[in-house]
Amino acid sequence: MTGRVTKDKKTNKYYYTIDIRTKENRKRKVKKNFKTKKEAKRALELAMEELQKEERVKDSQKEGTWTLGSYFDYWLKTYAKSNTAPNTFRGYEGIIRVHLKPDLGHIKLHDLTINQIQDYYTDKLEQVSAQTVKHHHRLLCKMLNDAIDWEFLTKNVALKAKPPKPERFKPTFYSKEELNHLFEAAKASTVYHPIIFTGGHTGARLGELRALQWDDIDFHARKVSITKSAYMEKNGKTLIRDLTKGKKDRTIIFGKNLMVFLKSHFERYQEMKTLLGETFNPNNLVFFNAIGDYIKPRELHRAYKNAIKRSGLSDARFHDLRHSHATILLKKNVHPKIVSERLGHSKPSITLEIYSHATSSLQEEAAHVFDEDE
Repeated sequence: MTGRVTKDKKTNKYYYTIDIRTKENRKRKVKKNFKTKKEAKRALELAMEELQKEERVKDSQKEGTWTLGSYFDYWLKTYAKSNTAPNTFRGYEGIIRVHLKPDLGHIKLHDLTINQIQDYYTDKLEQVSAQTVKHHHRLLCKMLNDAIDWEFLTKNVALKAKPPKPERFKPTFYSKEELNHLFEAAKASTVYHPIIFTGGHTGARLGELRALQWDDIDFHARKVSITKSAYMEKNGKTLIRDLTKGKKDRTIIFGKNLMVFLKSHFERYQEMKTLLGETFNPNNLVFFNAIGDYIKPRELHRAYKNAIKRSGLSDARFHDLRHSHATILLKKNVHPKIVSERLGHSKPSITLEIYSHATSSLQEEAAHVFDEDE
């Protein structure tokens, strides 16, 4: 493999060329339009390093010396780091570090068998739930599928392994009346009541709610724009990212009750901003703590659970506000496509699958349509 930097006489810009020779063929990699020779040379060095690294990986794979542990590390760095949301990446890294590498990491990539995977699932069931083991299975299948795409493997043995079947999780759904009881109980906290109230009225995800700024709310049109999400790093710092792949930007139209509430909440925001001055966080957040900063999920969940206890309702997660919102709409015969758009699902079929309990009553209604007198 050789590389060089050349100046284009027509454009007076620089480009690099890398000649790659293999037993099978010869390839040439070219990248143009660098303003300076130094810039082109640095880009060439980085490209050469990456190509050499790929060659070493392929050599190791061909020689059969690459272990699953080494491949897992490679997958995290090459794919997961740049193609998944931060929280998702941390989840993958944790599963690999705590579970997959200690138990399977010593096995050579080419030598992995279905029986070894099946034994792994059986052993893990003594430590974690069937649902968690199924998450491990999905991650392992994904990583080995990528190994095929990268030509490290020719088949994915994990696809034939059978993970345990977990009991289907049944979220808690509140009725409209129960939600109102919860909202009333949540008033004990001026910090957390607004986000709980808005979550129930919009069905937005927690990260989406935490990221909302006042510029995202149009009071005149009664709509809120969902374009980003907040997440928390290990150090406790909150960062904002665009919605991840598969989650589209969307607009949620809200009713008069939420409009009146948010207008009142905005007045409180303005009062606090004036009162605290420069000590008030300038991020223009819709939902904020005592100094205008991001609400911490752990503290919100504590306040949410306390509100549930005060209301006398059955226990539920904050995410179940979203489920309740969708269930109420579907039971009121709101078209699934509209519900899907409000929730940010990529297609209505996902909404119908998740909320099949809410649409089962519609089957009974459909059966009687032709019994009605015209």
